[in-house]
Amino acid sequence: MARLAFCVIALWAFAAGAALDPGGWEPSVRERLDALIEKNRGNPDAYAVFDFDYTTAIGDLSYVCMWQILETFDFKFNPDDFGKLMAEGVAARHSDEIDALAALFAKLRPFVGQEVTGRPEWRDFVRRYWALYRSIQDEVGAYRAYLWRSRVFTGYTPMELRRLAEVAVPRALVSGGLRVDVNAPTEKRGLAITKEIKNLFRERKAGIAVYIVSGSYRDTLLVAAGRSSGLDVSPGNIFGAELKKDADGRFVAEMTDDCVKSGFKPEFIMARIAPRHHGAEPVLTAGDSMGDYTMLTEFKSLQLALVFHRNWKEKEMFSLCASGGKVAVQGRDEAKGIFIPFHESVFP
Repeated sequence: MARLAFCVIALWAFAAGAALDPGGWEPSVRERLDALIEKNRGNPDAYAVFDFDYTTAIGDLSYVCMWQILETFDFKFNPDDFGKLMAEGVAARHSDEIDALAALFAKLRPFVGQEVTGRPEWRDFVRRYWALYRSIQDEVGAYRAYLWRSRVFTGYTPMELRRLAEVAVPRALVSGGLRVDVNAPTEKRGLAITKEIKNLFRERKAGIAVYIVSGSYRDTLLVAAGRSSGLDVSPGNIFGAELKKDADGRFVAEMTDDCVKSGFKPEFIMARIAPRHHGAEPVLTAGDSMGDYTMLTEFKSLQLALVFHRNWKEKEMFSLCASGGKVAVQGRDEAKGIFIPFHESVFP
């Protein structure tokens, strides 16, 4: 009789679906996610859309891959083109700084594939590079600055970029969280994927498909959101930024027209994902920044907007998180790379 009772309980649990592990979820956020999962169980048109950087993962995937290039000096473009590549479209007032970077780059070129990070020229190069990036960002905005820093991927093939990510992502995950870089104090380094996110993504078996829609490069996302990271998102469900390629199949410093672009995620979702679900909008979207704001606010049939608390400058994100209703806010300790059971986060 006891064995029969156990079997009945097990079958009921399978039918109803197990709740999310408590972990570090803020209790009300976990309750709302459990309710959403149960409400949509068995609905083939229910799907969730997650940003990747600072949402699915704690940290920025493109930064992780950029640092791998900077620390190995494994650039794929013609080294003689460095100054021209960095200067194109940048205000003339930065010309002296770009010249200084180009001079340092020339000194460091002989050390490709060797120990470069211990050289004082490298430390100066990295400090100047990131300082210039932040200056450009303040002047022209995050998206155009993102395109500028993407120039380090010029000359890579898609396969080379994936192989780069296969080295860079596990290396970054070892950090277990974020730290401020000693050479570039404006930048945080590291990557973490929490057990709570892995558990949540496994609940796609309840019938809710999980999609990644991110401004990071798709070729790197295929690595970071794949089986080796514990997320195991289907490659067909991963969408990201994509660079155009030249006649030799190597990336150039320009985005394709039909890839994911920050701030335009709802249009992308409805064009590329909704047709798989009879035109339905997502039941859940998750994000952390203004690049995700529209997909957190514009879908009329959205059941839950999951926001990961960040150190925002934008008043729109503060207002969104205080709005209640469909919005649920989750906190994390970014230095430790873990969830904490609060609405606000702790930062390194």
